Amino acid sequence: MEALGYISLIAVIAAFVFLHLTLKKIVKNESATSLSRQDLIKIFSAIGGAALFAFLAMLGLILAKGWNLRGGEYAMALIGSFVFILGLSSLYAAFGLNFYRPTLGANILKIVRLVMYIAIPVIIIFLALATEGVADYLTYPLVNRISLTEGFVDPFNRTAQYAVAFYGILIVSGAVIVYFVSDHFFFKKFKRHGILDSTFYVAFPAGLVGARLWYCYVLEFDRYANDFLAVLQVWDGGLAIMGGAILGIIAGVTFMLVRRKYVNIRWAMDVIVPAILIAQAIGRWGNFFNIEVHGLEVAASSWSFLPSIISNNMAFSSTDGPAAAGNIYVPLFLIESISNLAGYFLITYGAGKGLRKWLSLGDLSMAYLIWYGATRAIMEPLRSADFEYGQSWISSFILIGVGVLGIVAFHVYDFVRKKKNLEPRTYETV
Repeated sequence: MEALGYISLIAVIAAFVFLHLTLKKIVKNESATSLSRQDLIKIFSAIGGAALFAFLAMLGLILAKGWNLRGGEYAMALIGSFVFILGLSSLYAAFGLNFYRPTLGANILKIVRLVMYIAIPVIIIFLALATEGVADYLTYPLVNRISLTEGFVDPFNRTAQYAVAFYGILIVSGAVIVYFVSDHFFFKKFKRHGILDSTFYVAFPAGLVGARLWYCYVLEFDRYANDFLAVLQVWDGGLAIMGGAILGIIAGVTFMLVRRKYVNIRWAMDVIVPAILIAQAIGRWGNFFNIEVHGLEVAASSWSFLPSIISNNMAFSSTDGPAAAGNIYVPLFLIESISNLAGYFLITYGAGKGLRKWLSLGDLSMAYLIWYGATRAIMEPLRSADFEYGQSWISSFILIGVGVLGIVAFHVYDFVRKKKNLEPRTYETV
């Protein structure tokens, strides 16, 4: 039965690869305004196949582990895994068609967008359902990295070497999503994809360097001040999202100013910078797997609405160990993740569309600094003492201040241009 699980998992991956190749071929045919019957058969076969093999992979896992699930748990695990992958593959297909084949007919695009919007809550709901079915049979704390020497290991394993942390995988995944979201806005304006490729190759590594340096020299200065070689030992973990965001933004803006002079940098900042909140929302789930950056112990009953897999894992802390019986540590990672996602949509679509006639170019990028700074200023005092990094809350207020000053500066600059009868820089004229 273990073989069934592994074979089915490989088949799920193969189905996604087949779906990707099919979409890639469809995207290249830019002149077509509809999807052929053969294209539809391939897309639906890949989506259905991925979902079916996910069902079998979950079944293989349950049987291989010898878990004695009850009827309702079986239903949640199997149906949840089937619909979760069905939604995920549908979202992938709809995303690709919507953003990379805008020449499709209006009616087709309406259906594609409807599928895309429906798929998002479906993915969240049925992932929670699938994990709820097996939550009581998992070992906690959950594994948080893959070691080349010891395989899957949990946060309490201090001996595993050369490990790839889930935190890092999530950070990379978030960055890739930010790239595709931003690329979509660039395509809408410049009618071609790939403008951001080189910028991404510069900004992303810079962000990783910034995340490491901020962790080592801002949050853990005493530990790394006299041991530079330890800074290079990235396999031991230690990244800080704030440092990654700051250096990544600086590197990306600098590169675009030098190599993409035809792009208005303030417009580009408004597109890209708020999207970083998406990456940060995803990255916060790395804290979940690391059982870190949490709040104080509270009664688990006060968070009874959480999926069991979250509450069970939050009964542990990487520094304090297990919580008292019936208690969990406040899942601040979840609150901040939701806050970051809400911030992106409020900034990009709420302010970006609802307040457009009052905005200056660059305001949305500065709103990111204000939102993220405010989030950190509120959240950091709520953390357990082990995750309070000295006076790091000061940086939160610095971000807010820079954001406010930036907005003022952009409006003053535009006001001066207007007084000099120069062409205004707005979202309509840029």
